Amino acid sequence: MLPVFDGLRDINFLNVLFRMLLAAACSALIGIERSIKNRPAGFRTHILVCIGATTASLTGHYLYLVSHLPTDMTRLGAQVITGLGFIGAGTIVVTRKQTVKGLTTAAGLWATGVIGLAIGSGFYEGAILATAFVLFAECFFTDIGQKIRFTPEFRAVINYESKQALDHTLRFIKDRGIA
Repeated sequence: MLPVFDGLRDINFLNVLFRMLLAAACSALIGIERSIKNRPAGFRTHILVCIGATTASLTGHYLYLVSHLPTDMTRLGAQVITGLGFIGAGTIVVTRKQTVKGLTTAAGLWATGVIGLAIGSGFYEGAILATAFVLFAECFFTDIGQKIRFTPEFRAVINYESKQALDHTLRFIKDRGIA
């Protein structure tokens, strides 16, 4: 770990303030990118998710390290990860053209929450690197993703007059590896 952060790993008011400010800054960067692209969860949502996750992580650490309660300090963080799945699911929609929208936003919210957990636990290096990688993926991989060619799916409805015709068709499909 980087020694520059060593003094910021204890739990006291100034360190908690630093963690909250870092969480707001990291998530704001990710949220701004989503807002610029006019996605369902933007600037404020990403900040709220990250601040909430940071607080949950800090609370777990506080209960164990400061209050000396016999608790698992990672338990609240695990619940955050589960809850983010529900929040992210709300951003995913299927359009009239049967395409899925919102997966990147959902994944970004989840990643932002995990970044908040890392900040709350004092793992600043991981949180900062994760923020940079999330931003890189959201900003620069968009063009690459759109250039990837895929075979569109289609549906064929065929009516058969005999079982034998169906058997021949299924054999034809299987022999040629058609999916």
